[in-house]
Amino acid sequence: MKKALPIVFILISIYSFSQTTIKLMNYNLLNFNNYTSYCDQTNNSHVAKAGYLKTIVQNQEPDLLAVCELGTSPSVTYTINYILGNSLNVGGETKWAATNTSSSSYLANGLFYDKNKFEYIGHEVVATGIRDINIYKLKYIENGENILMNIVVLHLKAGNSSSDASQRGEMVDYLMTRISNLGNSNENFIVTGDFNVYTSNETAFQKLINPNDIQYTFYDPINQIGAWGNNYTFREHHTQSTHLDDNDCHSYGGMNDRFDFILIAGSIKDGSANIKYKTDSYKAVGQDGLRFNKSLISPSNTSLPQEVITALYEMSDHLPVVAEFYMGEQNSSISLTTDPQFYANVVNPIDDKLVFKLQTIYKNKIINLRLMNISGAIVYETQILTQTDQIYSYDMTGLSKGVYILNFNGEGINQSVKLVKTE
Repeated sequence: MKKALPIVFILISIYSFSQTTIKLMNYNLLNFNNYTSYCDQTNNSHVAKAGYLKTIVQNQEPDLLAVCELGTSPSVTYTINYILGNSLNVGGETKWAATNTSSSSYLANGLFYDKNKFEYIGHEVVATGIRDINIYKLKYIENGENILMNIVVLHLKAGNSSSDASQRGEMVDYLMTRISNLGNSNENFIVTGDFNVYTSNETAFQKLINPNDIQYTFYDPINQIGAWGNNYTFREHHTQSTHLDDNDCHSYGGMNDRFDFILIAGSIKDGSANIKYKTDSYKAVGQDGLRFNKSLISPSNTSLPQEVITALYEMSDHLPVVAEFYMGEQNSSISLTTDPQFYANVVNPIDDKLVFKLQTIYKNKIINLRLMNISGAIVYETQILTQTDQIYSYDMTGLSKGVYILNFNGEGINQSVKLVKTE
């Protein structure tokens, strides 16, 4: 039985870093400026859609907007500039810019960003033989930060046949090979777009969440893994279709599929590389959980202002998905007083993991690690063997919310820091 211990420590050189947040929105724009025999200027006018998108963006206020289904006639550049001039940089707003993009298909992906917060570094094109996948590299520059991140925007093959699923898997194979070849698993990757998957058991999705090389694992921030298609259990997370009835352009049948995702790398899940997912910020915009096999507008939807609900309904058969992220060094840094060559960076607050990085010239020191509540009772303890620049991670999902003390003790070291468990 663990005993309560008196808390005797000196906190020296503890730095608290402010956390700013950014919001990413992912949206399939449904043939924006791409006209077909079924999506024409009568039922899918890009002029009208630009106004709907303006309404949605002004309501949600994203800092990054990742999109699918940009028309390429006369060019994708024309479509991007049209959105910039008619949906984003409007009403005196001037902050929006767009990355370069390319497409081997009649539909393209794109990424718009707040140029006051981000600098565009470049992008990679992953050719798949079906549709290009784009990897956009950005640098977060607000408040003097210098944080790299990679936004992968994809639009996987549609259809529910075994052949369609197989082709989706092949597309993800191309992506994962390219990510692996880039060689840095810790550059804050986000994979977003229209996945067109019906279940998490599909090959394409499994290759993302259970890859052969686990350092390239991606995570669903809301951990809603399962068979989403036409499943009432996942009604709060369905993103298609906003329409119940057929208007020739939009998919129809009501909300019963989760096609649109934002998946995050492990570094963003645990916050070890200066970006961390903000708990409970992931949402399908306009989804109130009352839409299963129904349209977005009937029964009445009061989750957002009516003009926004109308814009979502008219804009696309998909709902946008949003997630927020803490940006910047989000940890408490502890300078261990007994040895200036032994330094720990601890992610604070704790989410579902206790994560810290040791920076030390010493190897193979045995240090006792104890996590105590404010009464001094030990709630978790273990021993660590120190390694240079090693990241340590411990599961804290069963730990209650509250304030805790983390203590490092051993080999002449005795240092503590206050932490907060948020979830």
